[in-house]
Amino acid sequence: MTEEVQSENMESEAEEKEFPRANLLNRFLAKLIDFLVIGALATIVTAPIGSLAALTYSLIADGFFDGRSLGKKMIGMRVVNLRTGMPCNFKDSILRNIPIAAVVMFALIPILGWILLFTAGLVIMLFESYLIYSDEGGIRIGDIFADTQVIDTE
Repeated sequence: MTEEVQSENMESEAEEKEFPRANLLNRFLAKLIDFLVIGALATIVTAPIGSLAALTYSLIADGFFDGRSLGKKMIGMRVVNLRTGMPCNFKDSILRNIPIAAVVMFALIPILGWILLFTAGLVIMLFESYLIYSDEGGIRIGDIFADTQVIDTE
C-alpha cells in the first residue's frame, strides 16, 4: 500500500460519525430511571456496599446492554462512540459518566455531601443539561471526555 492510500485510510477512520440528536424528553426520562436505580442501590443495599454499588452503576451503566444503561434501554436510546460508530463500551461509559459520578459521590457523604450535592452537584447537572439542550448533537461534558453521543434507537 502506498503512503497516500494509508494516509487517506487513516484520515477516513479518524473522521467522526455524525448522528441526529436524541429526543430531549427521552434523555431526561432515561436519566431519571438511572437515578432511581442509583438511589435504590444506595438505600436498599446495606452500606457501604450499596453506596459503592450506586457509584459503580453511575460510572459503568452505559456500557451495559450494547451501549445502553437500564434507563436508556427502557426508553429506546443508545450511547455510541463517535470515532467508531460502535455502541459505548465500559471504558467509554466510565469516561462519559465522571461528572455524574461526582454528583453521586456528594450524595454518599453524610451531611457535608448533601450540602455539596445541592450546590456543586446542582451546578454540574444544570450545566450538563444546558449543554445537552444547546448543542446541536446534544453533547455534554462527559460526551466530550469519551467522544460519545446519545442517539435514539426507536
